[in-house]
Amino acid sequence: MVSLFSRYLLMGRLQCRCMTRTGKRCRHHAMPHSIFCAHHIKCPGSPLSGDEPVYNPAKFNHNPLIQRTHNCWAYGMDVLDPEQLRQCDGGTKKGCDLLYHQPGGTKDQAYQLRAAAGRSCRTVRRLMRTDVPDMKPSSFSAKCPRGYSKIALVVHPGEDYHFYRQDADGWWSHKDGSNKVKRVDSEGQPIWNPLTAARDYRPRGSDLNYRNFCGFYCVPRRRTIRLARDRKP
Repeated sequence: MVSLFSRYLLMGRLQCRCMTRTGKRCRHHAMPHSIFCAHHIKCPGSPLSGDEPVYNPAKFNHNPLIQRTHNCWAYGMDVLDPEQLRQCDGGTKKGCDLLYHQPGGTKDQAYQLRAAAGRSCRTVRRLMRTDVPDMKPSSFSAKCPRGYSKIALVVHPGEDYHFYRQDADGWWSHKDGSNKVKRVDSEGQPIWNPLTAARDYRPRGSDLNYRNFCGFYCVPRRRTIRLARDRKP
């Protein structure tokens, strides 16, 4: 049986990933071997500040323990935390429950994410600010000030949150949980704009559909960022 995702690939009917001038997602089909339609072949990207992290997936993927212990929040903030690598006796302890960095963790507020009601745009945004008080709301078309670059937040209400980050070449990347860093969306297409990217992973066998787009944010890149895990009782 061919999945809906596979049928779209075979038919070449993926939706254009560009935004229209009115701020809505283009409804045309993308051209073959492209993420844009004929009207938006020169789709403008999100402007760069000059302080975007360089896309270097090996930084998180080359070491299985780094990959396993750093999630989308850590990747979005470009944080490699040595303390994460000491969990579970360096990853060798059997049956150990590895804990991830969570928004609000530095102020012991991450427990709010355990409840389904806490996994919402409003709560995650507030917890992000407790860890990174100098983050600034932004938009796809706005330019972050020097020393900052963009991340984007999406949510599957009541289930999960997820982050994307903009890299130095203008494209976007992400790291879902313990999986590898990647630059493609749920339909396997490069991410030019997280708002227009495919975020429904159910055709791939997952239960997650990050249907709620929560916004773009400029986060600091010229200072050390400290994140923390949820302290389970």
